[in-house]
Amino acid sequence: MNELTELIEAFRSESEEIFDRLEELLLRLEQTPDDDELLHEIFRGAHTIKGNAACFQYDGLTAFAHVVEEVLESLRNGATQPTGPCISRLLEAVDAMRDLAARAVAGNGALTPRQEALMAALGAPETAATFATHETVHRTAHSLRVGIDKLDRMLDLTGEIAIARGRVRELAGLDERLLDAVRDLDGLCFNLQELVMRARMVALAPALRPFQRVVRDVAASRQKRVLLTIEAGDVEVDSTVVEQLRDPITHMVRNAIDHGIETPAERTARGKDATGTIRITASHDRSGITICLSDDGNGLDAERIARRAQELGLAPDENLIFEPGFSTAGSVTDISGRGVGMDVVRKNVEALRGTISVASQPGRGTAITIRLPLTVSVIEGFVIAAAGETYVLPIDTVAECLDLPADSGGGPFGILNLRGEVLPFLRLRDLFGLRAIPGVTVRESVVVVQHDKGRAGIVVDELHGASDTVLKPMGGLLRQAAGVAGSSILGTGRVALVLDAREIVRCAIQSQTATH
Repeated sequence: MNELTELIEAFRSESEEIFDRLEELLLRLEQTPDDDELLHEIFRGAHTIKGNAACFQYDGLTAFAHVVEEVLESLRNGATQPTGPCISRLLEAVDAMRDLAARAVAGNGALTPRQEALMAALGAPETAATFATHETVHRTAHSLRVGIDKLDRMLDLTGEIAIARGRVRELAGLDERLLDAVRDLDGLCFNLQELVMRARMVALAPALRPFQRVVRDVAASRQKRVLLTIEAGDVEVDSTVVEQLRDPITHMVRNAIDHGIETPAERTARGKDATGTIRITASHDRSGITICLSDDGNGLDAERIARRAQELGLAPDENLIFEPGFSTAGSVTDISGRGVGMDVVRKNVEALRGTISVASQPGRGTAITIRLPLTVSVIEGFVIAAAGETYVLPIDTVAECLDLPADSGGGPFGILNLRGEVLPFLRLRDLFGLRAIPGVTVRESVVVVQHDKGRAGIVVDELHGASDTVLKPMGGLLRQAAGVAGSSILGTGRVALVLDAREIVRCAIQSQTATH
């Protein structure tokens, strides 16, 4: 990467941050139009975009940003008022500048006819404008932008180092000096892995701010008034989690507005504020983070859910909204009503090894809670083996281990009496169609795993104990393999499948139901 390419990449990255910030500030200005400091900050952002674009001779973006800057100056001197239509036009202008910046970087930054029309509506463009050189401020760099692909590669390398470390430990044998060196290496590798994981952590609050625009636009399309408040504090998550949360949160926001929040007239009639509120909160808990999206709308319609559940032959439960094809909408809109969306939310959350639940109060609103691990890339695993193959279970799903009673039978499925509790179990080798190794007698053990759907036992041949595991996604056809969440390379160099505890619990309970 040459110097010019690096400068262009820095421009692209900084511009994205500025556009996101401008969007957030304009939405706040719409609610507090008398806040002069907001106007000043918005003006500075547009001025920075114009100056940076001029440096790279991105003429289309430079001219457009100059017109936006003049509109903002008109707002600052009181000649124009920040009304709703004015804010809408400025939000369109931010979208246009975002598009212009992306295309300029790609080598095609000419204004489209629609952008030319928008610029004309904002103010007559100046064809021979000369722009003042912006002041350059020299600052000491305390941070660097690093591409996620580089961080991913660093994480891969820490996994490969762990493999090499395991091999060195085996070669060391009983040589105390070598073992001491390996132990020192273990400590250094652990610190390196921890630093790489910290480098991948990003603040959650900035990633949630773009949803303010989503709320505004969706509410306007439904003739409703809705405000979004975000309370994320200093919560940080793996960058992978941020990307994979976008679609689930978008679905939940749209559903909250379409199904939950009432129209201004309905809210006023019920003694509520005409403007509804959606709140997204995030906080740390014992094992990861909790994200809650709540609204002060009408709540879930328990009677309608019960009727729909009866039609489908299901027991009524609020969590049925996450089932595929389950919808209580009376009509299909461009937002909801087709029975898709919330099931996608659940699948995406479970792909992050998380859980999701819903709670609702009639007339007061609905809250959907997502619980996630801090990282989906490195997990503490529990290594097991069956029929000579090695597997990993996320250790936070393992409740206990015990010997399999001799009278439990040899079939693929069965039931145990665990301190008075019925515990369905399945043999891991039967789940994957593996044959027992001829001539080898094993003492089978039961690993009790738990999930929000219940508990089940997994019968295995060997228990190898805990181990940090770098989780890799499955590719191709293996991505759909039942009971598999991913793969990993162990310190011994062996490839191991990482098991999906929820799917295994479901299989065991399903087999128990079919048998009895």
